[in-house]
Amino acid sequence: MLGSFTVVFLVLAGCGNDVPSRDEDTAGADDGRDPRFAVADGAEVIQLSGARDQEHVVPPRIEIVSGSWVEFVTLDRRVHTVTFIVDSLSADAYRFLRDTGQLAAPPLLERGSRFLVDFREAPPGRYVFSSTSHGEPVYGSVTVLEAQTHR
Repeated sequence: MLGSFTVVFLVLAGCGNDVPSRDEDTAGADDGRDPRFAVADGAEVIQLSGARDQEHVVPPRIEIVSGSWVEFVTLDRRVHTVTFIVDSLSADAYRFLRDTGQLAAPPLLERGSRFLVDFREAPPGRYVFSSTSHGEPVYGSVTVLEAQTHR
């Protein structure tokens, strides 16, 4: 049990204060490294940061095609939380996030902490989220578009 907690803590906290580049993250992904690095390399990125009592989400709105991933990354040393706003979700979107355990991120504890959201099976729609740290929460959205099928 203690070993599981330690592994989860290290994953949440990260192992350093610097945000590695995409090249560092994916180097060696095909030579037996954790396959999540390859997933993160293809994900749309939302950056979380702040200054004083202001929070920032960049970009605040993104559109993705069904089947994509979104990665929330902290750029500072603040503790950030990311939570999808239940009242703003369609019933299908809520069930999807609830059933996949993605309604809220664990606290992102250090600069470079990441939260990957898997939208591969997500129903199309708008997914509004909040990010909170020291200031008032800020809001953003991920709009999932239906994948176009080629004939």
